[in-house]
Amino acid sequence: MNILFVLHDRLAVSMVLFMGVAGVWGLIAYARGGRLGGSLAGTFVIGQMLVTLQVLAGVVLAVAGARPAGMVHYLYGVTAVLVLPFAWSFLRERDQRQALLVYSLIALFVAGLAIRGITTA
Repeated sequence: MNILFVLHDRLAVSMVLFMGVAGVWGLIAYARGGRLGGSLAGTFVIGQMLVTLQVLAGVVLAVAGARPAGMVHYLYGVTAVLVLPFAWSFLRERDQRQALLVYSLIALFVAGLAIRGITTA
């Protein structure tokens, strides 16, 4: 059980760092006139996989009987795992420059959710 706590904790820190860097990188690319391309799109996909792995580790902990201090912790996890796929379903047929801006802001939002999740655990 302790290894699951450590894994969940380290994945949370990784989420903050990875999504924070991805969001800033995307905003810089947007400011320079860029569009959503292969490298940034791949980065957001890897970030989503990291978020999904984090949530799965949390689900395993919850099934094993470990509970966070507040129920809002679950809200942060559910929101973090759903927000990027929802944005993708909305933006996939739209202008890729606009998509870059939205995905970058969402990456920063997910980093913020991870910070809040850490503080409520």
